[in-house]
Amino acid sequence: MIRRRDLWAAIGIAGVAVLLLTFAIGSMVSLGVHAGHHALGDAHDDAVATTPPDEPFVAADRVPVLCYHYIRGGGNPLQIVRVFGYVVLSLPLMDDTEIWRVGRRSFERQIDYLARRGYRTVSLDDLHEWQMGRRVLPAKSIVITFDDADESVYDYAYPVLQKYGMRATVFVVTSQAGKHWNGIRVLDWDRLREMQRSGVFEIESHTHDYHYKVGERGNAMPVFAASSDAVAARAGGTGANPGDALFRDLARSRETIERQIGTSPRYLAWPYGFGNAAVDQVALDAGFSRTLSLRARPNHRLTGDRFLLSDTERFEIPRYTVTARTSLRTFHEMLDGTYSPAK
Repeated sequence: MIRRRDLWAAIGIAGVAVLLLTFAIGSMVSLGVHAGHHALGDAHDDAVATTPPDEPFVAADRVPVLCYHYIRGGGNPLQIVRVFGYVVLSLPLMDDTEIWRVGRRSFERQIDYLARRGYRTVSLDDLHEWQMGRRVLPAKSIVITFDDADESVYDYAYPVLQKYGMRATVFVVTSQAGKHWNGIRVLDWDRLREMQRSGVFEIESHTHDYHYKVGERGNAMPVFAASSDAVAARAGGTGANPGDALFRDLARSRETIERQIGTSPRYLAWPYGFGNAAVDQVALDAGFSRTLSLRARPNHRLTGDRFLLSDTERFEIPRYTVTARTSLRTFHEMLDGTYSPAK
């Protein structure tokens, strides 16, 4: 028969083992480990230094745009284990939104990776002017963006970007500023104004209140891409014109940002990552210069001085989505323009 003292000793040993395992797992998660990939943090990487300032100028031939959503803090041991099981082992331990939460340490490691390799952030205006042939950008230019304006961007990403002297753009659903929405806490206008005035962030539109889907669960689609019947059903009326309703929403979003931030937004990130030629035309009519998608490819120079809206891929600015499962190897492929989600 097991004595009580031996039983408690066994429980203590097991507890220490669990804590050690938790620490090890937490370290792996914070470093952005992804099953099936090797992280690019080996000794030969550490020898790579930031590009010397006197290196000859090389013009950019492509510019990647990165899209983040939320930054995850440290968390407690149980949370770390659950994240590890969900992200690395694909166990159903958390809500699907967890995949969009990049760990705080992983985010800083990625920004440090950019800085040590000589990357510099440019604005969406810089990118647009370069694509139109009106500006020259240096090689290793990059654009960083955040969708939804979650408060974690202020708490975790903001100080890291300041530390490394980098800039980013935040896309906010203007009707939700300062509210709990879709499981996140959206930044209020005071903090968004602070971020804009710091020069680290620019505030752009993620629509006013068009970040939801309509239709049956299996056939649900973004409201801005849905049929007039679906829009009318959501609104509780009949005869809704989705184009007119979308125009009013986008115009209201631009007006709200102008009033709250003091700048005129020029860029619209489509909720759920994808628009089409018809809704891009509405965005243009509402006053936006370009829209952004989540098509995974780099940006190149555009020929000609006008857009053909029938060619959605020319009008939209594609972005690479960085998630909790993005290893440094994948991150490098995004920068290099060789990454494909099918890989």
